[in-house]
Amino acid sequence: MSNERRYCPAGGMMVRPSVWLGLAWLLATIILIGCGTAERPAAKGRPTVAVSIPPQEWLLRQIAGDDLDLITLVGPADDHHTYQPSDAQVSEVMRADVYFRLGVPFESGPWFAAIRDAGLRIVDLRRGIELRDMEAHAHHGADDDQGHDHDHDHHSHDTQLDDPLETDSERMGKDPHIWLTPQLLMTQLKTVAAALSDIQPERRSHYERNLAAAIERLEQLDAEIRQILTPMRGKAFFIFHPAWGYFADEYGLEQVAIEVEGKEPSDRELTAVLTRARREGVQVIFVQPQIAGQSARAVAETLTIRVEQLDPLATDIPQAILQAAKAIAGAYGPLADEE
Repeated sequence: MSNERRYCPAGGMMVRPSVWLGLAWLLATIILIGCGTAERPAAKGRPTVAVSIPPQEWLLRQIAGDDLDLITLVGPADDHHTYQPSDAQVSEVMRADVYFRLGVPFESGPWFAAIRDAGLRIVDLRRGIELRDMEAHAHHGADDDQGHDHDHDHHSHDTQLDDPLETDSERMGKDPHIWLTPQLLMTQLKTVAAALSDIQPERRSHYERNLAAAIERLEQLDAEIRQILTPMRGKAFFIFHPAWGYFADEYGLEQVAIEVEGKEPSDRELTAVLTRARREGVQVIFVQPQIAGQSARAVAETLTIRVEQLDPLATDIPQAILQAAKAIAGAYGPLADEE
């Protein structure tokens, strides 16, 4: 698909390049907004659905199976924190029936305003989810953890986001990684099923049956993870980028991030991580394949311990969550069985 494709063609009319560049931009804006004023009808046949990251593909497939066309903006190797969609991708999204939004950083800016103003149906998957704060520091001191309950830590109750586009400023600094626990996936599956039922009401019963089956599978996954992580309760795991905070909160763990507010740690912060890692006897530091994590590898080399990957962008996200539980349980080796 060419990057020169217009977001919204206007009867095949082309805007001729000229010295009146400002006028051309104004005309393009008027055309775009005008095309978005009409209310979009319910999808006929296979709906076209746009999502931000690969784990959302799993959500959509659980509800609709293969009976839809999926547009995924971020690829498996891309970093969703710094990603920006191309013009061709935005053009493709504009033709979708619905866009499922997560709140990841790139879901903002002029491209998002364009799809919103064009009248594209946007469903926010944060509905009904309590958002936690992102960790601002690379470590906590030993005294900071005394008497500290890690269950559902740093949560602030979020509204149902009936108009999520107007409440984003209230969620600056909140953790967007809401797809990394079975519980939060269940909430999002309900949102997906409701949205697809609204688009194709004749398939509502089919979507509801698929929803019930998917929730049952996630409940089984949650039970398996709890069994794996019970010996780890109250322990910390060390990771470069703090993507697994909701997971840590849910299963009574502490996530210790080496990265500080999206930046490599200072020498002082790195020393603090090393000191704590030595004291706690960790055997693994986790990185994710989309981010280099050189500081994490430096810590691992200094401590002569392993570096392992946890992939938060895997398409088969339940399997990735289960693998993360097993990897974290093995991060202390024999220590995981002591308590």
